[in-house]
Amino acid sequence: MREYLPAVVGNEALRARLGDELARGAVSHAYIVEGATGAGKHTLAREIAMALSCERRGDEGYPLPCGVCPTCRKIKEGKSPDVITVSREEDKATMGVDVVRALREDVPVLPNELDVKIYIIEDAHTMTRQAQNAFLLTLEEPPPFVMFLLLTEGVDVLLETIRSRAPVLRMQPLSKACMRAYLCDVAHGDTARAARALESSDPDAFAALLQMSGGRLGRALELLEDKKRTPMLTRRAQVMALCEQLGKGTGQDALLERVLALGSSREDLVSRLLLMKEALRDLLLLGCTDTAPLLFFTDREAAIELSARFSATRLQAILDATDAALDALAINANTRLTMIHYLCRLTAK
Repeated sequence: MREYLPAVVGNEALRARLGDELARGAVSHAYIVEGATGAGKHTLAREIAMALSCERRGDEGYPLPCGVCPTCRKIKEGKSPDVITVSREEDKATMGVDVVRALREDVPVLPNELDVKIYIIEDAHTMTRQAQNAFLLTLEEPPPFVMFLLLTEGVDVLLETIRSRAPVLRMQPLSKACMRAYLCDVAHGDTARAARALESSDPDAFAALLQMSGGRLGRALELLEDKKRTPMLTRRAQVMALCEQLGKGTGQDALLERVLALGSSREDLVSRLLLMKEALRDLLLLGCTDTAPLLFFTDREAAIELSARFSATRLQAILDATDAALDALAINANTRLTMIHYLCRLTAK
């Protein structure tokens, strides 16, 4: 059977369906590619662009795209003038109407080299309502040689009028086994060497890397770098220490030390409290079933033991306190006062 979109990891059902459409030429003029950061949206968009123009697309003996013909290589290297990335203006939180107007002016221009001109619109979820309405005018009746790929973290923020004109391709989270297989595959050179070395020297850190990637291969690749992984491991250790301290039920001084260790800046506190929510969610679910899927903990037996130290009511109270602290930080409350209040709620009977 022919392999479709081979650079996309996992997502077998999506690859089979979309690959068949690409092989038959039965594609839409636009697709919305939905997935979290690092889920592979850009990889899928690039594979679609390559498949549409692959010089071996009619040869069943090669995957689609083949990835090695001159056209595929040019697209893969970002050198094709007909595969155009549309991004927010630098330092802008949203994509405004000016970006869309520039796109609309370029759309009628014929492709330079390929039969199709492909626009990859990054962070489409940041398009303002005005920008979306302006884009809709082009999306409704594009030239026959144009395809749009809208990359978004959430399709719900796009106008219904846009969603109705573009099928949604949802990137699925990868299993830890799938990510490990990819990372440790010797065919991936330096990536495999780094992954295998980490798994051998520090299996706990490697397990945490897979867990904290959340099924996103791009995130896992980032965390292979020491400078990205070390802060993540530090945050996990601080949250783990706080959970264990709460499980011991010891005095306020010991708990104060753990709370202060979470940090003092708003950004540090938010990142750690969000991790705390994941840990509490795991502990709550483990109180119901030992087989609950885990978001934070990598050692199931240790997590089950820790969960047994809490009542469900106590865990819910800690979770409520964590949510309250996050809400306060979101409205720019004083960080020190917020954490003092958090500590008081954690020690309340």
